[in-house]
Amino acid sequence: MAKKRKKKGGTGKFVILLFLIGIIASLSVLFRKEIVNTFGPLFEKLSLVEERKEVVLYFSDQDGEYLIGEKRKIIKKGDFKEEGKEVIDELIKGPRGKLIPTLPSRTKCLSLKLNEKGVAAVNFNKALSKDHPGGSSAEILTAYSIVNSLTQNFPQIKQVQFLIEGKPVETIAGHLSLKQPIASNPKLIKRQ
Repeated sequence: MAKKRKKKGGTGKFVILLFLIGIIASLSVLFRKEIVNTFGPLFEKLSLVEERKEVVLYFSDQDGEYLIGEKRKIIKKGDFKEEGKEVIDELIKGPRGKLIPTLPSRTKCLSLKLNEKGVAAVNFNKALSKDHPGGSSAEILTAYSIVNSLTQNFPQIKQVQFLIEGKPVETIAGHLSLKQPIASNPKLIKRQ
């Protein structure tokens, strides 16, 4: 009798193990999309770790008068529009050194599109103007940190048209007209 119990106990454990494996396999099939969405970006980043591109982002100097370049590495995506959006996202994150941020922290770049004339339409959420601290110098540095960061890193981009929530914007904080696309202004860049 003792031998039979051992066999039944072993068989019972084996059946439970098979049952658990079946449940795990069923759940993975049912939730495959969620698993891919959750872990997919992690796998993409791990596989692209060596595929990086160095860019220069422009932030405000301590005095709020000039832009100073800060080198940063972004993931090389092969599509300059996606890379341009990543440059804007890095600008929003702010500088890593002693420079001053030029974009409000709650700003989001919703999209970046380029037309055949080299004008990049960059669409932001309302935080770009709503959370902006104001002042003519701050507004100029905000606009040109975006324009110079895009035009200096991507030769395809000649000018930038600002949009907020998909609509053309006249100004960010009331001092600089953004009705027309803006070209870069290298005179605002201070070399170190």
